[in-house]
Amino acid sequence: MKNKVMILENESQFHQMMETQNTFIMYFTTPDCGVCKVLYPRLLELHKGFDYSLLKIDASTFTELSGQYLVFAVPTVLIIHDKKEVLRESRYIDFNKIDRLLNLLSD
Repeated sequence: MKNKVMILENESQFHQMMETQNTFIMYFTTPDCGVCKVLYPRLLELHKGFDYSLLKIDASTFTELSGQYLVFAVPTVLIIHDKKEVLRESRYIDFNKIDRLLNLLSD
């Protein structure tokens, strides 16, 4: 399941990922977010270099999960490691920062 891109379809998928993956990336978006559509290909390209799964989440559909992670704006990228949030980038996404952290977690 590593290095997969998944679009969240139900919350059980999220819980399964939380239990089976030590590190993964969450990308919160909405269907009408133009910035999200522009940034998503960049995140996919960055993701290819790592052995982590990427979970794309529609924040307007999964409002409870968005609230649980305090996601009030999109796009938001969270990196989860050992079941804890270790990085949050929202609105302005610093891809260099994400890359550096993922490299550190890979070592």
